[in-house]
Amino acid sequence: MKTLTQHHLFLLALTVLVSTSQAEAREFIFHHEHVLGTSLELKITTDSVEQAQAAEQTALAEIDRLARILSRHDSKSELMRWQSSTTPQELSNDLTAVLTRAEYWRQTTHGAFDVRTAAFSRLWKQAARTQQLPSETERRQLAVTLSQAPWKTDDQKNLVRNDSLPLSLDALGKGYILDAVCAKVMQSSSEVSDIVLNIGGDIRKLGRQTLNVAITDPRSTAEGDLPLLTFPASGSLALATSGGYQRYFEIAGRRYSHIIDPRNGFPADAVLSASVLAPNAMDADAAATALTVLGPSAGLALIESLDGFECLLLSQQGTLTVSSGWPAGNHEASAELIAADAAETSQDGLLVDFTLNRPTGGRYRRPYVAVWLEDKDGYPVKTAILWMQTKQPGPRWHRDLTRWYRNDRIRKLAEETDMIGTISSATRGPGKYQARFDGTDNEGKPLPTGKYVLCLEAAREHGTYQIIRKEIELGSQPVKQTPLKENVEFSKISFQYTPWSSK
Repeated sequence: MKTLTQHHLFLLALTVLVSTSQAEAREFIFHHEHVLGTSLELKITTDSVEQAQAAEQTALAEIDRLARILSRHDSKSELMRWQSSTTPQELSNDLTAVLTRAEYWRQTTHGAFDVRTAAFSRLWKQAARTQQLPSETERRQLAVTLSQAPWKTDDQKNLVRNDSLPLSLDALGKGYILDAVCAKVMQSSSEVSDIVLNIGGDIRKLGRQTLNVAITDPRSTAEGDLPLLTFPASGSLALATSGGYQRYFEIAGRRYSHIIDPRNGFPADAVLSASVLAPNAMDADAAATALTVLGPSAGLALIESLDGFECLLLSQQGTLTVSSGWPAGNHEASAELIAADAAETSQDGLLVDFTLNRPTGGRYRRPYVAVWLEDKDGYPVKTAILWMQTKQPGPRWHRDLTRWYRNDRIRKLAEETDMIGTISSATRGPGKYQARFDGTDNEGKPLPTGKYVLCLEAAREHGTYQIIRKEIELGSQPVKQTPLKENVEFSKISFQYTPWSSK
């Protein structure tokens, strides 16, 4: 297995690297965007590209089938039709299974998990628009309703709703889909020995290969920042992470977490990040959400009471708490704590923010992107981001990143290291990203102050090639946030600099 080092972890949310243990099989990696509103990474271990592509199509078809049942964004989905119906309906096995498990988690957490919390989310979205906090009366009225069971079973064993509050299965539906897709692929092909499916940072794995898991530090999420923790795990795995650090409501200059406590209607802010290992992805998904509401003490107590569950919690104060068996699921698994003290995180250096634009249409291949610094002679002293596909199937498009590739060939003559094999991670999809240059070069040595050229380069399949180059002074004086000119691939581009020596 390739060793992860502190200087070469370029991860967002959750990033996984898999080593193939069977000589006769190969690992095939597929990436798709706009899948359940987020990104998808699928890793298949099998004998041929044809078998891998067949597994990919099986996975995508199963995702589409379940989305037509569970989605709250599709007015024609079974979930939305049931919500709008005034008469009892016979529900599919899939929807019934998810709703039944949702009620289990509502009861198990004494109301800290509830799929009707979407009603509070609407209330806080309106508050953000008006810049006025929700009234106590509004919150209390909703909380009273949520204290009651959401549905009951009639004489025909149909689930009948007790109220008309909006439902969202996001907190466990994605996990259900992960479980179902992985099971479907393994059942459909005896040639597939291992599958890893990552949708929006939640992971389901079946097979015996070792998976190296890295959990993002929510206090330091730029590309190249150290993860909170890494651990290897063999065998089956279901992992979900939840937290309110990425999305929030802003009212009167204060940020409130988008995760709402359904018991009182207030945003939950005691936990920055909650990661849960569970027997299946649906339960991991639900438990991670519940733990962000319960807080470290009650959350840990809940996990310790459940068989097959483990958790890692990072509190708002920076305290890291793990359950007694973390990282469970395999007696060979062992954890290495990379960063736990909030004081160790730093935002010094050059921060580069950008958004990758989303093309029109349905699913699509991701762009290849490189973000790096050149010195005054054009030498690439530091690569912060390199997103590309380096394994089967598909072309190695790094040559299409023409300036980065040309300069990297020169760099390798001097440094004798392979940047692709060292820091390359999966190419990312449209969304907001941040790169951080920490004041060191590609070999970890300090960079001198002076003038550099910031470069952003993108190449998209069946799309365009774009490059942005900006000369900047990295010295003893800070640089306030400075916007850069946008293009068809990059938007909302800016950089800011805090001198590397400042603490």
